[in-house]
Amino acid sequence: LVGLGLFLGVLVAVSVVLAVGVIAAADRVLDEPVGAAYASALSPFLTTVALVYGALLGFTVVVAWEQFSSAEANVISESSTLATMYRQTVGMPMAERSEMQTLLRTYTAAVQVEWDRSDDGDTSDAARGAITQMYRVLGRQPPDTASSPINGEFLGQLTVLTSERNTRVLDARPRIPGLLWTGMLFGAILLICLMGFTRLPSKGGHMVLSSAVAVLLSLLLFIVFWLDHPFGRQLGVTPAPFEHAVQVFDGVDGGT
Repeated sequence: LVGLGLFLGVLVAVSVVLAVGVIAAADRVLDEPVGAAYASALSPFLTTVALVYGALLGFTVVVAWEQFSSAEANVISESSTLATMYRQTVGMPMAERSEMQTLLRTYTAAVQVEWDRSDDGDTSDAARGAITQMYRVLGRQPPDTASSPINGEFLGQLTVLTSERNTRVLDARPRIPGLLWTGMLFGAILLICLMGFTRLPSKGGHMVLSSAVAVLLSLLLFIVFWLDHPFGRQLGVTPAPFEHAVQVFDGVDGGT
């Protein structure tokens, strides 16, 4: 969380410095005073760039938010599947029940441990191993036991859990391509530069206005970056649903 706040602070500071620096550079380039004719000539370019860039940035924010919401919903579904599977173990024979409950707890604990490094694409061997072992436990059951309704339901939930885990791992990877990031950064810089070369009666007011727009653009770009990296940060998708799953495990063990 501290690193994320520091990154945001640096981004805002750089945007303000850029906005003020462009105004200072424009004062040196435009030696003689410019009037209404200059402003009217620059205005169509500024308006066109603002409209095109606003459409691009707005579309990117919406897409990134949809992907973030999908990742969050998948995590909730995964934890819910774990809670359902743990309850289903109550109907299994004692030896199989104990082994399955241990594997489910191992998987849940491993997912919580791997959370902070999931943003880098790193996953837990313990979590993958727990899923594989659950398939093995079901596969070595006698034919009469393996065909029982509870084992069939458990196998179906295990397949769902595997799919949800794979989806979560893939959701941790950034979806916005580098080419799109290049276009958004270039558009933001171009828009700030065009605003810096406009002329206003008050130079101080010009700096404040240009800096405010630059800060707004930097915040929107930061939001897109945050939404594109949903895991590994306290402000993103958290492992709280898995903590609730552990509480369900304890409740089942307690007979509730």
